[in-house]
Amino acid sequence: MTDNPDQGQYNCEYDPALFKGVQNSLRWKPPSWGGQTNVNAATALQVIDNIDLLLTGGRLNQANKNLLVQIYNSARTGSNPDNKALNTVLSHYSAVPEFHMTSSSLSTTSIRAVPNITIPANPPPIQGYKAIVYLFMAGAADSFSMLAPTIACGNLYSQYTNIRGDIAIPSSSLLGISASNQTCNSLGLHPSLVNIRNLYNTGDAAWIANVGPLVRHLTNVQYNEGSTPVPPALFAHNTQTQITQAVFAQDSTAGGVLGRMGDVINAQAAKEVFTAFSIRGSPKILEGAPGVSRSADVLSEGGVVSFNYLASPHETQIEALNKYVMKSIHGETFSSSLTNALYRTRYLSGIVGSTALANDACFDGLDTGIANQLQQVSRLIKKRDGLQATRNVFYTEIGGFDTHSDNGPDLTRLLTQIDSAIGCFKNEMVSQNIWNNVTLISASEFARTLSSNGEGTDHAWGGNHFIIGGSVKGGRIHGQYPSDLTENGILNIGQGRLIPTTPWEGVWNGLAEWFGVTSDNMSKVIPNKANFGGVNIFSKAVMFD
Repeated sequence: MTDNPDQGQYNCEYDPALFKGVQNSLRWKPPSWGGQTNVNAATALQVIDNIDLLLTGGRLNQANKNLLVQIYNSARTGSNPDNKALNTVLSHYSAVPEFHMTSSSLSTTSIRAVPNITIPANPPPIQGYKAIVYLFMAGAADSFSMLAPTIACGNLYSQYTNIRGDIAIPSSSLLGISASNQTCNSLGLHPSLVNIRNLYNTGDAAWIANVGPLVRHLTNVQYNEGSTPVPPALFAHNTQTQITQAVFAQDSTAGGVLGRMGDVINAQAAKEVFTAFSIRGSPKILEGAPGVSRSADVLSEGGVVSFNYLASPHETQIEALNKYVMKSIHGETFSSSLTNALYRTRYLSGIVGSTALANDACFDGLDTGIANQLQQVSRLIKKRDGLQATRNVFYTEIGGFDTHSDNGPDLTRLLTQIDSAIGCFKNEMVSQNIWNNVTLISASEFARTLSSNGEGTDHAWGGNHFIIGGSVKGGRIHGQYPSDLTENGILNIGQGRLIPTTPWEGVWNGLAEWFGVTSDNMSKVIPNKANFGGVNIFSKAVMFD
């Protein structure tokens, strides 16, 4: 575990010296041994019975018991065979279905059907392919440093420098962009966002101003009166992350907007045409309705990581421990999920592997977390024909944005990493001749206060984000950049926190249309759409060429 700001406060990395098998910390020796060594010459069956009693209450089914006996006996090699055999069995035990349930496993004699892994040599080209890449800035990005007024804005720039104080970015440092539809037509980007500014100027990037989670539109008077509902637990990282990715502010337990989109896309096609991938964990945004669409595939920054690499050299035995269909829904859920994960890992490894990219040198030269993630996204997109999905979504994440104590250098470093990685990604998509079919959108759980706390900034609400892609109608800002940044502004609720004027529903409406969601299904993807009366709800025609 190391302190790595690129990944947030801590980064737990794979270390072969630490991870040898499915980890267990059980400092225990079987009673049948008679002590710390097998002085009683206990048999494999006696040892397995002891483990079964301790860890699974005697619920181990006979087939798995027999297999664990074989594993124990096969592992009895080397200078300390009994210890090796015991550790080998324990390293397998967390993969036993009975370990994850409290009732009897009630296994059947029916063997689980596992698809044959057939890697197509020359798969037919995918037609009409589209992909959405979601770039999440974890920790709450200071997005009023990402998009700010320049000195040409006159009074608005004066308000900006007054309220931001020591964290205000000088106008001379901002990368100027035109904003003809805003109160001020001369805004600027953070000096680190060189590639994004270039994409904006060439028509491949747009910004969404003052966007955030909402239940319905409101003013600061309504907020203070409590007369209009707002998202729960405002300014809390965990809840607002869930709500931002769910795009259903009243219900932080709801699935994710991309997961719902996938369910709808598959239903419209009457077959599975949608696949979701995460290059960083299991995020809320990819969660669909249970049992409707296949769960998202989770990869690492290094690509498809096999079970053998992270867990055990005994993948075949672990699969065998789960080969029988269970009558228990709990045991069956675990076994089927594990078996499917093993299958998908082999399948993805066979298709994607270490696919070479035209811009590998660009990504490798950066060697940052977000660059590595977008490199893997690029590989998956390149192998889209073999993956046979016409719609892909990808989750990427970069942490470290909770800048309470250092809003300057930290933000510059993080935005530089994002901008550089996007430069490589755009060039790779152009090389693949797929740039017009890919859209990347940024997001964060909330913005940061306009006012400084003396060292950095604190938690706020509405913020600014970008959307890029070959089909994006770029060179424009969607929504309204605040015309009053002072404490007296109609959107200011104190401490430099602004109420969003654009709900995330407004952005996802246009994205979902572009992705192929029909109008009659839009309420399934963004349930709150009707709450906003069409105000700042953007259509595909507004957002895309």
